[in-house]
Amino acid sequence: MPPPAPATVVIIDPRQVEAAALSPAEEQQAARFHFEQDARHWRACRSALRRILGDALALDPAAIRFDLGEHGKPLLPPPHDLLRFNLSHCRDLALVALSSAGPVGIDLEPADRGGSLLGCESGFCHPAELAALPERPEARAAALLELWTSKEALLKALGTGMSLPPESFSLAGDRTDHPRLREFRVHRLDHPALARHVARFAGPVAMAAPRVVSFST
Repeated sequence: MPPPAPATVVIIDPRQVEAAALSPAEEQQAARFHFEQDARHWRACRSALRRILGDALALDPAAIRFDLGEHGKPLLPPPHDLLRFNLSHCRDLALVALSSAGPVGIDLEPADRGGSLLGCESGFCHPAELAALPERPEARAAALLELWTSKEALLKALGTGMSLPPESFSLAGDRTDHPRLREFRVHRLDHPALARHVARFAGPVAMAAPRVVSFST
């Protein structure tokens, strides 16, 4: 796969990924999972990430090294640090976003997760968003999942994660007027493989919507 321009999102089925050589730190993290199936899933996602980055940089996947940003976001060290990436995974799929045109963030959730967000609105919704939520439970759950994935993608692009409280800013459409986030835009990802999922990609305002491709083993 050539280096992405301006951005690419790769859809991964972790069940189809052959394990790659991981670093000792990655193996230690995998070993912390209580259930072996969760450890296998994590290893598969990380193996696919290494393969994707290796293809983009023309490097052996095992040779990929990672640095951590101020808030723990994985980054590539020089001389490869212009290639930005982000990984998100849920129970059955994973997404890797990458771009050489600016920071990116991505979030992926099962479409049926919205119901679990009912009753948790104040934990991530701005008061203006709370006032606009529909009352009907099904519609409210769908709206909450839209907000959750959009805010996750934005905060991951920014690199802060939840250290910037998601309830501290409001989204209007696909944009926010928060001073630290106004340089980013959120894109909804549509692909047949995502029919039962909700996925959002965040990148610089000037960046076009990413191309979406499937991971090839």
